Amino acid sequence: MSPSEPAGVTVTKQELSPGNAVATITVSNPRKLNIVNTEILDRVIEACNSLSSDASLRAVILTGGETAPGKAASFIGGADIKEMHQLSSSDEAKTFISRIHLASKALRDLPVPVIAKVHGLSLGAGLEIMGACDLRIATKDSVLGMPEVKVGIPSVVEAALLPGLIGMGRTRRLLYLAENIDAAEAERWGLIEKVVEDGAALDEAVDDWVAKIAEMGPKAIRSQKRLMQKWENCTADEGIQAGVAAFAEAFADGGKEPKEFMGRFVNRRK
Repeated sequence: MSPSEPAGVTVTKQELSPGNAVATITVSNPRKLNIVNTEILDRVIEACNSLSSDASLRAVILTGGETAPGKAASFIGGADIKEMHQLSSSDEAKTFISRIHLASKALRDLPVPVIAKVHGLSLGAGLEIMGACDLRIATKDSVLGMPEVKVGIPSVVEAALLPGLIGMGRTRRLLYLAENIDAAEAERWGLIEKVVEDGAALDEAVDDWVAKIAEMGPKAIRSQKRLMQKWENCTADEGIQAGVAAFAEAFADGGKEPKEFMGRFVNRRK
């Protein structure tokens, strides 16, 4: 989607090999730093719901579109303040903020790993949506922050994921002080998994990770994602038992996929 086109969400698919595909979801609001509004959030939800049924899907990339000339590069610059300014009741506010949660949840519920491909601003709702992804790669010039208290509202919904990513103290710093941090600091904190030099390096790094994921057992990766989601919301004992069940499930059909992939290793070692 070019900077001259209206705001929206596009989904593109690429076949990595027969039966193995990667999808890219691009959020585009070029004149407004790719901020999200109700329509865009609904489109993200629809895109995720559609992709979830694709058995060939191995990974999903979430990124921001190219911004308009003169505008800073942006992953997702936040939520639409003009739309929020028009909210006039608790019910309207709940409906709006729930859209951000539902879009984030739709990304989390995708059955394959989701990689946030971040170049530029990732602020407020953008950072919450980014945090809902499984993995995050950013260019060194990217800027991240949670500025909600500056405009009279708390940081909510998927901001609740932040303590698990960066700890409670750093979450307090990010939310109470509304400070922006650069990608290097975000990587030190654990908010970003990898920082690269520029857009070209970003393309290369994301392609590399997608290729590595595509080499893994497709059922194993989907099982691993389900386990990661479980581990975020259970005790250690519950997580261990869930892992035992997942391992056993891998052999429910006689171990077709494990035997295939283990066989490659065993035969290579001979």
